[in-house]
Amino acid sequence: MFTLVMNKNKTYPFQYLLNDLHTVTLDELDTVRLLDRKDTKFVFNQIHLPLILEKVKPFYKILEINNDRVFTYDTTYFDTDDFLFYNQHHNGEKKRFKIRSRTYSSTNQSFFEIKIKNNKDRTVKKRLLVNEMNEALGEEEKNLVSETIGLPSNQYTPKLNIEFSRITLTDNSFNERLTIDTDLSVLNGTTSKIFDQLVISEIKQKKYNPKSAFIQILRDLNIQEMRFSKYCMGVLHLNDNVKYNRFKPRLLRINKILTQT
Repeated sequence: MFTLVMNKNKTYPFQYLLNDLHTVTLDELDTVRLLDRKDTKFVFNQIHLPLILEKVKPFYKILEINNDRVFTYDTTYFDTDDFLFYNQHHNGEKKRFKIRSRTYSSTNQSFFEIKIKNNKDRTVKKRLLVNEMNEALGEEEKNLVSETIGLPSNQYTPKLNIEFSRITLTDNSFNERLTIDTDLSVLNGTTSKIFDQLVISEIKQKKYNPKSAFIQILRDLNIQEMRFSKYCMGVLHLNDNVKYNRFKPRLLRINKILTQT
C-alpha cells in the first residue's frame, strides 16, 4: 500500500474565516447524502479562497465534528495494469468507473467505493464500510466490483494514493453539498507531486441548479466550471506511459491557474 505522510495537525491557512461560519452536524449533513447526483466542479488558485469563504457565509453552513472543520481524506485508487479507468475518462466515454478505498478523518471510517459516471452525466456512488484500507480486495469488495462493472475483480491493483484537506458545507436549505479541497498530494509508490496552490471545489446537487449561491459567487469572480479528476491528474503527472492528448487543454488551463498571483 502506498503511504503518503502529511501533517494531520497543520493549520488550515484560512482557519480564521471558517470560524465565523454557522455549523452543521454530521447527522444533519447526512440528510443531503446525494449518492445519486449531479456534480459541478470549479478549479481555482488558492489566492481566491479568502474572498470566496467570506462570500459564502450567509448561504452555507460548515460541517463540524469534535470542534474540527477541516478534515484529511486518504484515498487509494485501483485500476488495471493498462489503466482502464483512466483511459475511459481520457477517451471521453460517457459511462466510466473509479474504484477506490478512502479513509475519512472526520469519522475515522474507511469505505471501499465505486464511483459511476453514467451516460446521463450523473454520478452514482456505491460503497461498503471496511475495517481498514487494504492493498488486496476482500470478498465483499470483489462481489461489488463484479456486480457493478462486470469484469473480473482480480484485474485491479493499487495505482495511486491521494491525500487532500477538505471542508464540507451545505446550503441553508439542505439541498446541496459543497466541498472545497486543498493541499492535494499524489503518490504512486516512487514518485509524488504536490498541487499546493490548487483548490478543487464541487457542488453536489440532486438536479443541476445554476442559481446556486456558490455557482453565482464563482461566476461573479469569473471562475468557470471545469471538469477535473484528481485521479486522472495524478496518473498523467506520475506515469510516462499513459496518453494524455485530450487532457492537454485542461493541463494548460491548470498551469495558468497555478501561476496566478
